[in-house]
Amino acid sequence: FAVEETVDTDLCAGNTYTFTTDVEANPPNGDSCQADDEYTVEPQADCATIVEITCTDSEGNDCANTPEPETPEDCLEPFTYCYIVTNVGSTCMDITSFVRDRNGGTADLIPLLNGNTEICPGDDPIEVCEEPEPTDLCAGETYETSVVLEANPPNGDSCQATDEYTVEPEAPCDVTVEVTCVDSEGTDCDAIEAPEDCVQDLTYTYCIDNPGPTCMEVTDFVRTITPPGGEVSILGLLTAEIGNPPIICPPGPICVSEEVSTNLCTNEKISVTTKITAAPPNGDMCMDTGMYMFTVPTPAPTPPPTPGPTP
Repeated sequence: FAVEETVDTDLCAGNTYTFTTDVEANPPNGDSCQADDEYTVEPQADCATIVEITCTDSEGNDCANTPEPETPEDCLEPFTYCYIVTNVGSTCMDITSFVRDRNGGTADLIPLLNGNTEICPGDDPIEVCEEPEPTDLCAGETYETSVVLEANPPNGDSCQATDEYTVEPEAPCDVTVEVTCVDSEGTDCDAIEAPEDCVQDLTYTYCIDNPGPTCMEVTDFVRTITPPGGEVSILGLLTAEIGNPPIICPPGPICVSEEVSTNLCTNEKISVTTKITAAPPNGDMCMDTGMYMFTVPTPAPTPPPTPGPTP
């Protein structure tokens, strides 16, 4: 025969439960006998935690939404990283390891817990924050942060929780170009008087400025003189001046010049247009155009000789 009893048992307490029983019986007209048995239950407490990374700038914005810097002084922005731990299981757990990695640099976050390593179901999440870290928004770097947390329930296997947060600031792009023109005497081209010689050597100067907060690489630089027209690369002028690749950093400007033989007797407006394209590290490309236009007065026609007196 069998007998039953019901015992309330806390499966999440991390306890080991051992049940023993002893039975003694006497047969009629015989010696007594004894029997015993033992049964052990060791419930495995479940382990379930989650960890979340948050990042805010000095204005409280999510780091991914930090406004673009406008000046070089705005490039360094303090980012505050926080780590939130929540127990979503059914048993209390003890945090045994808490490590973050940022671009290969690691830090132990356990000291930030100040001894508060136990977290139970229903507890408020544990939040710890690192000191604000200056982050260069203009360097074209990607900042990757990950965290790994390990926790142990009582009498159960340890579990692990992870999270990642990536900030990829886009460096702002701003470039300008201006064109000027002078003749061999240094006279501004739009002040040249009617020439005696139609073809003259004019000096075209292109001044590039970077008013933004970050260095940029010039990827294309062309000009067109009309007439006759036709686009010509002048990127070589820039590389000869500042090196290859041509990197322009604030403040500026950087000016380069070329001498071009130009026909001033076409009776047309002469225009010089230029286009420059640049890109900051890890940012979108930007461009600007410049133009210089002038008209040279046409020489007055030579009057016919005045007839002399009739003899």
